[in-house]
Amino acid sequence: MPSSVSFVTGAAGFVGAHLVRRLLERGRQVHALVRPSTRLERLAPVLDRITLHRLDLADRPALEACLKEVSPTHVYHLAADTRPRAASPIEAVDTAIHSSLTTTLPLVQALASLPVPPRIVVRAGTLAEYGPTDVPSREDGPVRPATPYGAGMLAATAALDVLAASLPFPVVTARLALCYGPGQSRAFLLAEAIDAFLDERPIALLAPDDRRDLMHVDDAVAGLMRIADIVPANCPVINIGSGHAPRMADVLDTLRALIGAPEDFVRPASGASRRPATELRTCPELAWHRLGWRCEIGLEEGLVQTIASQRRTRAARRAEALLAETWS
Repeated sequence: MPSSVSFVTGAAGFVGAHLVRRLLERGRQVHALVRPSTRLERLAPVLDRITLHRLDLADRPALEACLKEVSPTHVYHLAADTRPRAASPIEAVDTAIHSSLTTTLPLVQALASLPVPPRIVVRAGTLAEYGPTDVPSREDGPVRPATPYGAGMLAATAALDVLAASLPFPVVTARLALCYGPGQSRAFLLAEAIDAFLDERPIALLAPDDRRDLMHVDDAVAGLMRIADIVPANCPVINIGSGHAPRMADVLDTLRALIGAPEDFVRPASGASRRPATELRTCPELAWHRLGWRCEIGLEEGLVQTIASQRRTRAARRAEALLAETWS
């Protein structure tokens, strides 16, 4: 049996798929858990090198059977609903909290019942657990989430804190800054903007003065893996972010310039001036002191890489379309 068996939930997601590929590069045996209905485009290049498990984390019997078969040494819990939808704010918060707890607590319970528990569970949390603030958010600072997603993720963090003393393994929640990079859904701003500029379309910003801590997905993955390697003691929460929070209007203007789109392609949306600006920014000092980790990819470098990847993807799609047209 390999000395290291990695189990990744949410493996087909944006960060999850990047993590799976990096683990494979490190020679790890990887078991990837995805929902039964999940599409596997992001995992397609490595499907023949991983063991795929299609099940719902709320299905306790199936989850327990799966984990007994796998007996993982390292667990990365990335499964989360980042965009909970509901008819009202109360329903949105309720949905987010329920989703976060029902994808986390059954997993922890099943892992705790294994004959040989894992060495560590690394859970992907979010900077949104802190909410907007005027100063960099620290792990021991206040938490005031302003979104259903942030509230839901914080509920699971708090529950894990209560359970920590009774678990036979440490659980570390990595509060991730806002990730971007190749393969991100167009539902997120930077990915949407890249597509728009490459299509020679302008983009409207609802909150141009908002400031956000942005981190390339490769840095996020490196941080998650570093936590698993080090297994830091007495460290239930650790920030993984850049510590910088540029204005989103400036970020998009840099993106526009790198692509070569016209200057007027970044525009304020209707009503943008009436929305108060907010800031989300980590303090990454603990990650440096406890893990020796910090972001290595600067924002402009990361944007250049992401643009290049998207150009390649678009070119490949055009080639596939032309080939299909030729053979039709």
